[in-house]
Amino acid sequence: MSSTQQHWQQLYDSRRPEQLGWYQQSPDFSLSLFDEIGADPSLAVIDAGCGASMLVDSLIQQGYRNITLLDLSAAALETVKTRLGKNGNIPNYRTQDITLASFPARFDIWHDRAVFHFLTEAQDRKNYMATLARSLTAQGHAIIGTFSMTGPDSCSGLQVVQYDEARMNAELPDDLELLKSRPSTHITPSGKPQQYLYFIIRHKYAR
Repeated sequence: MSSTQQHWQQLYDSRRPEQLGWYQQSPDFSLSLFDEIGADPSLAVIDAGCGASMLVDSLIQQGYRNITLLDLSAAALETVKTRLGKNGNIPNYRTQDITLASFPARFDIWHDRAVFHFLTEAQDRKNYMATLARSLTAQGHAIIGTFSMTGPDSCSGLQVVQYDEARMNAELPDDLELLKSRPSTHITPSGKPQQYLYFIIRHKYAR
């Protein structure tokens, strides 16, 4: 187990999800972006770095069934599976590093609320984007949330990279393009506001 994986595993082993700074009672903003890209329940979705997010609960309620949940922390995934109860067998659970991942099938929607901004090494970001490009269907969309330029420069004791559209464009490989960005303010459980920027990305020649 890598030191990064140990870090996240320890966090989810030692705290309840609602005690963590990124906890959301409802993933309303992400769901609004699903609507913006015209998503529907027939599509294949991956929630990369999902942690114990409630997004999967909402997707299942809306009728989604082709859902993959990926996180470094097995404890986080087990929390989600237990919470889902009788629906716990619907998602495909993967304990894996997204920068090293490969998948047997492609996804129509790639959702990442807050993984990419933790990648402080250029090679890790390159690997992430390569994984994204080969894992997204030709007409698919990626929704990637990061701290904005006015957001925090660290989280959970780890440094992050803040983004605006120029910085995100600089990270995209030739076959991906940034369609738009949307700002969002996350309020932590302690009441502290954090500024995010969400990016909607797709294959450059998808029409």
